Amino acid sequence: MKVSKLLSLQVYLYSGMLSLTIAGTVHAAPTAPAQKEQSSAAGQSSRGASKTYQSQLGFRFNFTAPYVVDKTQEGKGTIVLRDPSLNTQAVGSDQPAPVDSNVQSQSSPGDKITISRFDNPQRLSARQWAEQNKTLSFFDQQQSDYRSYNFAGKPAVSYSWCTTNTCGDSIIVPSRDGRTIFVLRALYDYPGDAVRWDFQRMAGRFQLTQ
Repeated sequence: MKVSKLLSLQVYLYSGMLSLTIAGTVHAAPTAPAQKEQSSAAGQSSRGASKTYQSQLGFRFNFTAPYVVDKTQEGKGTIVLRDPSLNTQAVGSDQPAPVDSNVQSQSSPGDKITISRFDNPQRLSARQWAEQNKTLSFFDQQQSDYRSYNFAGKPAVSYSWCTTNTCGDSIIVPSRDGRTIFVLRALYDYPGDAVRWDFQRMAGRFQLTQ
């Protein structure tokens, strides 16, 4: 993945793109695996019926098939959403993902969405946390200026970033009491991969529960 892959698309993408940060397990607050996963009758989508997942990490969100929730890392502070139908053959481009449901979505095997929780004992703001935790946030590898806005009822920052290996969209938001930080991210191989648009829809239904 070359950094130049995103440069030509930033003006277009930032008109509506929410973003997300790299997450790790350092300082992640361990909790027991969540027990709640329920379907919602409302919200049918061309990609499947809407489901709600509520995590004991302190949040809930809606998602649709073909994504499934991988809870194996929840005890370490991370939830992962993947499309198990993706094969080893990447189908992508540097053009925006198609919005027509009749058009084959662009995708790559490494595409995924993650939500991670980190301790924030100093109660840093989202921007301060990103600046002070660059190995996790890739804040210094932004492809354009970050965006500050209100997300899930709290001040947040979002941005896109690229390394030599992958690219991501990140949203960083503090918990209600500010003692933890939530990092939402979409990882992709191509700027046109549909996971970025799926991430926007999922993030729009993200709620803090503590």
